[in-house]
Amino acid sequence: MTLKKQCLIVKPLQVLTLSTLMALPSQAIETNFSLHQGSESNTQGISLTISDSISRGSNFYWNVGYSYLDDVKVEWNQSDLFFKVDTVDAIISYRYKPRSYNQTMKNFTFEYQFGATMALTENKFVWPELNEEKYFSETNDINAMLGFNVHYDMSKNTSVNVGFRYHPSFSEFEDITSLYFGFTYKFGNQFGY
Repeated sequence: MTLKKQCLIVKPLQVLTLSTLMALPSQAIETNFSLHQGSESNTQGISLTISDSISRGSNFYWNVGYSYLDDVKVEWNQSDLFFKVDTVDAIISYRYKPRSYNQTMKNFTFEYQFGATMALTENKFVWPELNEEKYFSETNDINAMLGFNVHYDMSKNTSVNVGFRYHPSFSEFEDITSLYFGFTYKFGNQFGY
């Protein structure tokens, strides 16, 4: 990837992140880093996400992030082809914390996610013998995403989480599913809202 293309990707991410932080009232910003394993054994990746509750005391959260999956398989012309997929993610989620007298159960939070992802990479296959090109995804393709996440609080500011993401239809790749394990750190209200 050329430096010019990297700048074209990094600049919008910086603007999106900064504008999101400035536009939304901050309760306690969370940062999350997750490792993904796709439904295909070769598919692996990472995601970086920031999130916060939509309003004080709300169970609804906004999430903005970046995801990368490598070796995503697509079947075409009786062949298995593998591509990388980079996306910017915008997700709304609902978190449910069970009420229980059991101390262990008090540390769990269940999160239901719905959102959209925008592709940052263009994936095409060139067939030189036939002078033909096939696009499996293009830059700025927008696709729906569903997810489920379980958080376990290790302390007031840290938690581990496990979950899955499901794209019912990701451009021409059909569906993409990944399981993930992550770590979340919560920053207190530092912006005076």
